[in-house]
Amino acid sequence: MENPLIVGSKCYRLTEIESTNDYAKQILTHAPEGTVVVADVQTAAKGRMGRSWYSPEGGLWMSVLLQHHENYLISLIAGVSICEAFEPYDIAARIKWPNDVFLNDKKIAGTLCEVIDDKIILGIGINLNVRHFPDDLSGKASSVLIETKKHFDTQSFYHHLCRSLDNNYRVLKKKEIEVLLSKWRKHSLMVGREVSIMVHDRVVIGKVLDVDHQGALIVMRADYGIEHVIAGDCRLLR
Repeated sequence: MENPLIVGSKCYRLTEIESTNDYAKQILTHAPEGTVVVADVQTAAKGRMGRSWYSPEGGLWMSVLLQHHENYLISLIAGVSICEAFEPYDIAARIKWPNDVFLNDKKIAGTLCEVIDDKIILGIGINLNVRHFPDDLSGKASSVLIETKKHFDTQSFYHHLCRSLDNNYRVLKKKEIEVLLSKWRKHSLMVGREVSIMVHDRVVIGKVLDVDHQGALIVMRADYGIEHVIAGDCRLLR
């Protein structure tokens, strides 16, 4: 008999809200581990670095309450889980470090971790059936519908994602980090690519070699020096 799910064990479903992460903060003290908040529409969602996140009807907008682990590895398993959830649909999504998922070189999903005391709120936004994007996003973002010409059953995909995230979260709790890194390598579009990463007040430019056990990107500079970059704004050069 399968273990009951941690992720998705309890779910709050909302029609419209400013932000699922903000709602998750309100229930943080009494909601059990794995609780999910899902909304049809978000009106004031935020991504990394405070950037607004376009969240109209047609996407999957959700937040998951998890116990505190290294938040960069939570971001890692989130990307892996999104890619795995697409596998039953024969869609090969790819992870762009640190927290984006791409399809056909367009961003279709992103994640955001917020650490509060001993908890982590994992926000996930996936452009499943979004049909249009604002002009400032149209050259960068896309949706699975636009890229594949297929309409997705959001509820069915949600269940695939919860199962995958639950499995990877259990692997993380057991500290089987190499298992997770192997999955990241399988789905990543980063290894071997030239990147430019803004890290605070400097830029790291080099070739991606791998990701380490803390979730940091391992980059070899032109002078053959090695850097482990734990966080930053990453741009693919080639």
